[in-house]
Amino acid sequence: MATFQVLLAASILYLAFPSPVLAFGPQWITTGSYVHQIAHLLFAGAMAFFLRQIHRENLLKYKGFRYLSWAAWFFILWNLDAVVGHFSEWALVNPVILGGGWDKRLLMYDANSWLYYITQINHFVLLAPAFYFFYRGLKTFAQEARP
Repeated sequence: MATFQVLLAASILYLAFPSPVLAFGPQWITTGSYVHQIAHLLFAGAMAFFLRQIHRENLLKYKGFRYLSWAAWFFILWNLDAVVGHFSEWALVNPVILGGGWDKRLLMYDANSWLYYITQINHFVLLAPAFYFFYRGLKTFAQEARP
């Protein structure tokens, strides 16, 4: 019994007075970058769960859910692309844009810089159809709900 009480007291002290934990690393751009990455992964997971529920309940027979299913796929791809792009951005060591004004040019010196730019372009290539299908799905539901 005494061992249990000692372990309980030690656990309470440990939880009440935790040791310092760094909320950022030297390679992170901002202190919230890791939270941002986790949010992308959680959003992708939520969309995957949404897709699973649509298929499990056999809701693809409805046009609105077909649109929302496509939107969820694009949101998943966009989030995974964003995670890779953010990691790539953190790994850049040289400035990627040289010059200023009309004299700006990109510095493409290794595979990571290419990956960074490709993921940045895909960011918008994947997000536009995601919102389009999301809009179409909601619009379809709104039109079906009218008498």
